[in-house]
Order: sequence, then structure tokens, then C-alpha cells
Amino acid sequence: MPPRPFPRRAIHLDFHTMPGIYDVGRDFDGEVFARTLAAAHVDYITVFARCNLGFAYYPTRVGVMHPGLKFDLLGGIIGACHRHDIRVATYLSAGLDHEQALRHREWCKVNKLGQVYEFDKMGNFFRNMCFNSGYRAHLLAEVEEVLRGYPVDGIFLDSICDYYPCYGSECVEGMAQAGLEVSDDAAVAAFQKQTNESFRADVEDLVTSLGVGHIYRYYNALPYRSEPTHIELEILPTGGWGYDFMPAAIRYARTLGKPYFTMTGRFHRSWGDFGGIRTEPGILFDLYNSVANGGTVSIGDHMHPRGVLDPAVYRLIGSAYSKIRQLEPWTDGARPVTDIAVYCATPYRGGNIMGAARLLMELKYQFDVVDEHSDLAGYRLLVLPDEVTVDAPLRAKLKRHLRGGGSILSSARSGLGPSGKTFACKEYGFAFAGDDPHHYSFYQAGPAVARDMPEMLTTIYSHGTILTPGPQATVLAQLHKPYFNWKSWDWRHENFYIPPEAAAGHPAVLQSGPVIHFSFPVFSEYYEFAVVAHKTLVRNCLERLLPDPTLRVHGLPSFGQASVTRTRRQTLVHLLTYLPETRGKQMQVIEEPIHVPAVELSVRADGRTITAAYRAPERTPLDVRLDDGYVHCAAGAVDGYALVVFEHD
Repeated sequence: MPPRPFPRRAIHLDFHTMPGIYDVGRDFDGEVFARTLAAAHVDYITVFARCNLGFAYYPTRVGVMHPGLKFDLLGGIIGACHRHDIRVATYLSAGLDHEQALRHREWCKVNKLGQVYEFDKMGNFFRNMCFNSGYRAHLLAEVEEVLRGYPVDGIFLDSICDYYPCYGSECVEGMAQAGLEVSDDAAVAAFQKQTNESFRADVEDLVTSLGVGHIYRYYNALPYRSEPTHIELEILPTGGWGYDFMPAAIRYARTLGKPYFTMTGRFHRSWGDFGGIRTEPGILFDLYNSVANGGTVSIGDHMHPRGVLDPAVYRLIGSAYSKIRQLEPWTDGARPVTDIAVYCATPYRGGNIMGAARLLMELKYQFDVVDEHSDLAGYRLLVLPDEVTVDAPLRAKLKRHLRGGGSILSSARSGLGPSGKTFACKEYGFAFAGDDPHHYSFYQAGPAVARDMPEMLTTIYSHGTILTPGPQATVLAQLHKPYFNWKSWDWRHENFYIPPEAAAGHPAVLQSGPVIHFSFPVFSEYYEFAVVAHKTLVRNCLERLLPDPTLRVHGLPSFGQASVTRTRRQTLVHLLTYLPETRGKQMQVIEEPIHVPAVELSVRADGRTITAAYRAPERTPLDVRLDDGYVHCAAGAVDGYALVVFEHD
């Protein structure tokens, strides 16, 4: 039989069940469970073998079965789902096991203060398990027991976190043997990463020895590059991730050559919110975002301890998944089309990378997020946001990129070599002269990049740098200095009101051939302060470096998203018009889609002959015209989401 396609519509089903619950699985009916999933168009589900409380949901000889469970709940779920052709992955919480932590305090991580339990934190992570203790053998035995005992289609190992480093005796001795200094926080963090990777390797060896290498394996919280079969992007926008995390994360994940789906949640807040449910438009925004970036979809749920899936939850999921299913004849196998690579040494994290992603997304540019392992060939423009140090391997990549006709837009300290004093490539036709002594500073855009800019000075809220232009450089914007620095103090007054005084005599933005550089951290500034003038200035600079982008859009608001994917015979343009609104102190809510009356698209033809254009899935035909190398069409109104299909030879 040919291999089955990657899961399209998944469920991640939590079942973290407190020990005081006495009637676990009381109302479970496997047939009803599986029929509920099938009616909601689910084709893959991750279910629980052992939760982070440390309880197994099957008769175990290795671990501890939940005291309130009297039968094999895991086996009942797997059998019922398989009868309905729903694949099942099984979940074990690897980094958390509170039952074993109580029984084996020596298996817990020790924090920097020598604590095993962090009572000031509580919650899930107030105890963490150490893979360099006897816990590793115990956990591997649990994994083996499940893989030998059940015909699972995948395994999901959770909470393999490197942000809780261990200072226990085994780890301290291991660091000493590796020549690492335990007083060096960076070395301790690196050792924790090595420990996690070695645990992953042990599981992979176990999978191979058992002859089940065909199953999906996922190690949640390890780097996406480390995942052996696929990627699951855990992204609950209302659960602490926010709506700015996914755009950067998925544009990085999609470059790694592995299938992937996004794992959002049905919860109003975060995991375990039994009575919380998001609106269908809120969930659809996440799902459409995933398919617009070439991924498939997953929704997180938490089953009631008595073993019944909430019908209201699965009516909502079924309604959303039916809409995704209608798109799959077009979206299956479609891959993103990009012009720009945003480079970051720590992908999709930090204000610089999320600011760059948000800014470019609002401008409707097509971009990926890449790291030091990525091949830059094929990208027309490279963005180095704010703090990218150029070492020798990256310098070689930049040189090849520029020799091949590519361009670079960078900012602040990006582009500097490891010394932090000079730009690494001679194509930067200007010099770095240190930090800007002024704060706040201001800038004035020059005529070449002044379109739509305010006719006034614009504040720079963060510390920037000083640049000295070379003979071939063009000054695109000028710095202006303040009378005095913000919050400076003369022992009488704090200088809080900071007006500009005069031109600083230094550039704010410079261009040297294919390189444009901002003297200040424009991307983290945009993430932190949302200065629209910054975005406009970046747009005007990008138009100088990339005058013919893949896509141009008219009539779509700044919050509207436009993404391009492609199959061999079709180019797809995904349009999203949802707006997360902050309500109260912190909740971001999408209650309804936004109606946008008329959107016009221009897609670079690249020599393709368009044979048909229409809206999917309705197949409503659209008129197109070819002009200046672009295919132009009026896409019509958008109510939350629209898919425009261009068929070509």
C-alpha cells in the first residue's frame, strides 16, 4: 500500500488528570468517541498514555496507573479510532512527571539555588525531571512499553525544555567531564540542550530497535530542526503565545523540508480551560493562516476526566474543519512562494524577528525566516534585523547572495563582524562609528524615500548607532539630535520632555549599491512601539531594492494578510481579514471576520500563461489582464478569508 498522506485535520487531546478525581473514564464509550471525531472531519489524534501528573491511562508495569481509572482507556481509544480510520499518536509528558518526582526526588532537576521544588512558581513546572538521572531509564521503559503494547501511529513526547537547566550532581559532573564551567550560564544552557538531544537520540534508537521507524515522532520544545518526521507548531494565541508568534514561527518551519501543522487551541485562555471556548472566526484565523503557509491544521482540546468529548466543542471543530476540507483540493501539496529571507540566529524569537515578520506581513511581502543552516539561494532580498552578527560562514553566504544579484536590508548592529566594530562585507560602503550618544534621536526622510512619510521629524525610541558614509553611499534619511537625553538628570530636573534640537550630522539610513542600512533597530522598535512611519520608511527602502515583488495588493487593510503558495499548475493567493482585538487587560479576541469590499491583486507572471482564474472553493470565475509582467485581477470582497486560484500551463 502507498504511504498515507500527512495528517490534514488533527486533534491534540490533553488529559492531565488530578489524583483526587475518582471516576476517570466512567462514561467512556469508544464508538461514541471515534464517531465524534469522524463527524468533525478529524483524521489524526494525539491521545494520552501518561500525563504530566505522572499517571498512565493503561495497565502499566513501569509507571503508575491513575488511581481513579479501572480499565485500559488508551487501548479503547486506539481500537475505536482505528476502526474509523483515524490515526492515533500517543502522548507522554517527558519533562514533567509529578508522581515520579514525589517518589524519586533524586530524579528532579535542581535549579541554580539548589531547589528541587520551586514553590513560588507552582503550576506545571514547579518540578522538572532530569534526563541525566535514573529518570531517563524509567521514561525510556515507559516509551518501550507503549510502543510494544499498542499499534500507535505516532508518539509525542512533551516538555523537553532547555529553559529549565539542571544543576544536579549528575549534570554538574557531566559538565566538568565536557570541560564546561558550571558558573557560566551559557555553558549550562548548552549542556541542557546536549542532554535533551541525547535523550532524543536514545528514543530514536529505541524506535529503530523495535522496528517502528514508520511512526511519527515529535519531541515538543526541541528545535524544529531536530524533529525527525514532522513539525507541530504549538501556538495558542490566547494562551501566552500571542498573535505575533505564529507569523515568524511558521515561516521558519516551512523552510525545513518537513511536513508541519499548527497546533492552536479551542480554549478561551490556555490549556486546561475546560469551560473556555473560542469563537469560530478566532479558530478559523489560525487554521487559514496555516494552510496559507503550506501547512495543515491541529486543534488542542482537554477531555473531561469521565472520558466524554464535549459535543459543543466538536460541533465547533467540525464546522471549522469542514471549511478547511473544502480547500484541500487546492491547498494539498502547495508550497510557499517567497522573495525575502529574514535572517535570525535564534529563529522566530525576540522582538527583532517578530517585528520584522509583522512589518513585512502588513506590507504584503512574501518572506521566509531562515537561520545559520539555511541555504540563501533563491531569495532575492535578505533582511538582517537589528542584531545579526556576521561570522565567517554567514559572510560567505552574503557574498554569494550579493554576487548573484541579491540585495540586503539591515539595521542597527546587523552586518557587523564578530569584533562588533566593522561591517563584515565591503559592499557596506560606510563605516560603523559606535553607539549613538543621543536618546531619544529623530530622523528626517530624504526625498528618495519620503513617500507617505510624515512631514516632520520622527522619534527613534531606542538607542541606535552612528554611521559614517563612504564616497559611494547615498544618505536616504538624516539623524537629528535632542537638546538632552531622555531622563537625564541635573540634580534639579529630570529631562523628560525631549524635543529635537538640530541635525546630528549623521545618517539615519544609508544605501550603498544593493545594501540599505538603518542606523537604529527599526524592527524591534516596530514590534515594541508600532511606529507606522518606521514601516512606511522600510517599505520605501524595500521598493528601491525589490521593485517587482511576487505580489502587489490594493484595497486590503494593513492588518489584512496576503500569502502566495504554488503547485505545479496553480498559483494560490490567500487573503485573510481578521483583526485580533485586545479586550480588557490582556485578552485578544476575534469575534467576527472583517468585511473588505474590494481587493485587487497583481501577481508576477514569471513567464507563466494564465489559463483560468477563480475563487475557491466556489469556482467563481475572475477576469484577468496581463500588463508589465504581472497578472492583474479584481478579487472581489473578502469576509475573513478568500482563496484566489490562478491556473497556468
